[in-house]
Amino acid sequence: MSTAFAAEPHEFRDEEDLQETYHANGWTDGLPIVAPTPERVEAFLAAGGLDAKELLGEVPTREVRVTAEHAAINAVMAGCRPDYFPVVVAAVRAHLHEKANCHSTTGTLSGAVQAVVVNGPIRPQIGIECGAGCMGPGFRANASIGRALRLVIRNVCRAIPGVLDRASFSSPHRFSFCFGENEEGSNWTPMHVERGFRPDESAVTIHSIMNVTSATDFISRTPEAILDSVLFTLRTNGVAGDEWLGDENNIMLVVGPEHQRFFDGKGWSKNDIREYLFPRFSADPGPVGRVVGVGKPEGILIAAAGGDGMAQTWVLLPHLGLAITEPVVVPG
Repeated sequence: MSTAFAAEPHEFRDEEDLQETYHANGWTDGLPIVAPTPERVEAFLAAGGLDAKELLGEVPTREVRVTAEHAAINAVMAGCRPDYFPVVVAAVRAHLHEKANCHSTTGTLSGAVQAVVVNGPIRPQIGIECGAGCMGPGFRANASIGRALRLVIRNVCRAIPGVLDRASFSSPHRFSFCFGENEEGSNWTPMHVERGFRPDESAVTIHSIMNVTSATDFISRTPEAILDSVLFTLRTNGVAGDEWLGDENNIMLVVGPEHQRFFDGKGWSKNDIREYLFPRFSADPGPVGRVVGVGKPEGILIAAAGGDGMAQTWVLLPHLGLAITEPVVVPG
């Protein structure tokens, strides 16, 4: 039996008519979309084991309720495969968590970006890249999953430029920003395990970020010296505290393999990194430095990713929302 959808049906003369109508109506991000036919949307809902009407979350300040049907339509449009859909669902649920603060992070003048970080067995199963080039183009799962979340934000949460999206410049990362943690290439405890999940479970972490920058250091050869470079980057950019978030604020460090090998060589864990950095956040940043407003060591999230060559740790600086981790639920 066909699913009864809430979305209004549309008919088009041909593919060109569909694409031009979607662009003219502002239903896309400026790129072509895959037609969300009822059959495709049904296949995605089946892959997620969800009823079309199931509520994934809401944005009360916008009187918006996001259902599984909404997520499936936009995941089809983004170019996802059906087996990606459980990851999209987890990402949407995480983004719509109260403390992820959809209203502010998608409407802000700063053009905050939603990073999607995937952990667990689902990552290699569906081909989410975690190595060289993982934050850029060329990987269908990364590109379409990140895009699906952004299309939900645009089409359902009404974050349209000049309307509820008030970004002064915005960011190319707003097309899509999704990557995986390289669990196989690291001795560290995976991020989702540190956040309460089993290693054999899959999870998605959503982190809305003000800025994406890198701590590049080809010279240092010790964990301490590398982290001093990271600390300099953090103090240069600053991390603002927030009364509503309290002391739960997050930063995310994505450590590349050229830096990882110096931590591995000295047997440093993610907790060792936190124990070195956190006490220094409250030290005087100096006349040109800024405060790093992270209230707990656990607020420093660390993922291993990226490819060989560049001696970098990427720093994802927050925008008025907590990093939220949700399980990926695959039916059966």
